[in-house]
Amino acid sequence: MLLKNIFFLLISSFVIWGCQQNSNQNLINSDRSFNKKDSLDIFYFNLSNKKYDTIIRSQLSELAEKYRANLSFEKYFKISKIIESKSAFIKDTFGILKGKSNIGIYYYKKFTLDSSYLFVCNAEKISNETKNKLFLGSILQLKANILWCHKDYSGAEASAIQALKIVSQKKYIDDIIACYITIGNCLEGMNNYEKALEYYNKAIHKIDDLEKPLQYSDLKNQTYNNIARIYQKQNLYQKTITYLENNVNFNKLKKSDIKTYSYLIKTIAYSKFKLNNPDALPLFIEVLQISESTKFVPTQVEANTYLGEYYLDKNDTLIAKSYFNVAQKLSHRNQIYEDELKILRFLALANPDNATYYSDRYIQLNDSLQSVERTTRDKFARIEFETDEVTSKNKIVQEENNKLSRQILYIIVFTFLFLIIIFLWIRMNTQKNKSRELLLKQEQQKANEVIYQLMLDQQQKIEEGKNIEKIRISQELHDGVMGKLSSIRLNLYVLNKKTDEETIQKCLEHIKEIQNIEKEIRTIAHDLNGELFSTEVDFIAIVENIFTAIKNHSNIDFDLKIGENIDWGTVCTTIKINIYRIIQEALQNIDKYAAANRVTISMNKLESNLIISIEDDGIGFNKKNLKNGIGLQNMQKRAEECGGSFHILSTPKTGTKISLVIPI
Repeated sequence: MLLKNIFFLLISSFVIWGCQQNSNQNLINSDRSFNKKDSLDIFYFNLSNKKYDTIIRSQLSELAEKYRANLSFEKYFKISKIIESKSAFIKDTFGILKGKSNIGIYYYKKFTLDSSYLFVCNAEKISNETKNKLFLGSILQLKANILWCHKDYSGAEASAIQALKIVSQKKYIDDIIACYITIGNCLEGMNNYEKALEYYNKAIHKIDDLEKPLQYSDLKNQTYNNIARIYQKQNLYQKTITYLENNVNFNKLKKSDIKTYSYLIKTIAYSKFKLNNPDALPLFIEVLQISESTKFVPTQVEANTYLGEYYLDKNDTLIAKSYFNVAQKLSHRNQIYEDELKILRFLALANPDNATYYSDRYIQLNDSLQSVERTTRDKFARIEFETDEVTSKNKIVQEENNKLSRQILYIIVFTFLFLIIIFLWIRMNTQKNKSRELLLKQEQQKANEVIYQLMLDQQQKIEEGKNIEKIRISQELHDGVMGKLSSIRLNLYVLNKKTDEETIQKCLEHIKEIQNIEKEIRTIAHDLNGELFSTEVDFIAIVENIFTAIKNHSNIDFDLKIGENIDWGTVCTTIKINIYRIIQEALQNIDKYAAANRVTISMNKLESNLIISIEDDGIGFNKKNLKNGIGLQNMQKRAEECGGSFHILSTPKTGTKISLVIPI
């Protein structure tokens, strides 16, 4: 009986857990393919290659629950061990509790109850030390189930009631239902049937209050059977039959859950047998057939026992013994000792000649079971005591470690302060020199800006002078040379009419004047040729001078692309100075650090903005590791002074790109 009760208690727990999972939208459920075990394995492989943190822990926890839902308990156990150990390494209390709780559930499923109890006790101690009592309700509920399995009904009830208080405060409906069922089982074990019925009915009412009670139909049927079983223990056989027939849809249940169906009709069959109803026999046979087809041993044992009891009641001891012998062998082989004790009593009645033999076996087995129960209770008490002892020792060790840590911290702090004093003393001796050097650099930078400003102003004056000179030369040519040529042309026109000696002599004087005009034109041409571009220093030329300076000591290939729509004459001098300094700083950095072979500078005008791009094919760098030096600060500041933006894009081994947008 105990093994069958444990089975249905596990089923209840899994039904509640399964419905809890359906109410959560998590990472794994978002992909239907993860319902397949191979997809779960792929997901686990991907997670195992990532660095463990609380996010990975959460995903592993969800994956573990999926494995448990698919009955892959070994993988569920493996992942839970990983969660426990790695969470302990990063001091993640939530993960530690989750791992220990999962491992406790795994051992509980495997009926390794002492190992399950050990992990549950450890989890309980840790949870009690947390601020919000993490998982404490679920942990105490599992602890109650373990104690119930070993017939420590009072201890199980106390733990379940404590769990119920916690989950009721947090309004965890699923856990409340599970606690009601566990408390009902404990009260039933202590023969407090009225109270047991009260808690079973509370569980049913709570299930009916859920938004989707149909998800819990299996759990309701099992709870109905618990209530019917109590009526049966009270010899209320007709009430047992009526209660189940009024509350359970047997036709639907037979199609959806054949095991639960067989368990329920077994209860009805036994009640009918006690009422001498002839329908009991075919129901017993149906239960036996179902149990043999499903290979569910506990029901096979019970069905053979009931059939033996039926034929014993009919005084057909030969058939009764055959069923009892089958039931006894199955129960002994599968360690269902509670049922074996019951069968030995029936065998003594069916074999009066060997009654002493079966009675002796009954006494030996009963004594052995009581000894095991006492040993188990002692073991559980020892586990709990050792857990407390280990916890106390850990606290003492932790306090000692904290004390030692404080001492070490004091030493480190004093040492650090001493080193800081020495460092500051050295720093003070060098700071002035560095400050002077920095001041000189800043002054030099300002001087360079002033010089460049003067150069640009001079260039502007030169351009103005050139324009004035062009106007002057134009006037000279028009008013002087062109006027004289026109006059000579008119004077020489007389040769078309007169060719006498006197006229020719007069015309020769005009021809000499042409020679003077030729000299005047030659003088103007010589002046133009000597002065043209002699003082022109434009912005692009200054930028190209930077290229020339760098090429003198490196093999960098420079490519300068200037948009035709840029009128540098309309660009503010201050903006040109700042652009020049940004380009200068960028090229110096490329020359020093980038190891580049090619640098491309493009300048284009887009609407009212000047777009400048400086791109190299060097080694690049990681922006996270970039120190915000004075050069970069100055570049950023100059861009902001112009009302523009400055951006750097770079990754290792892919070069660097500087983008500058200046409104003009």
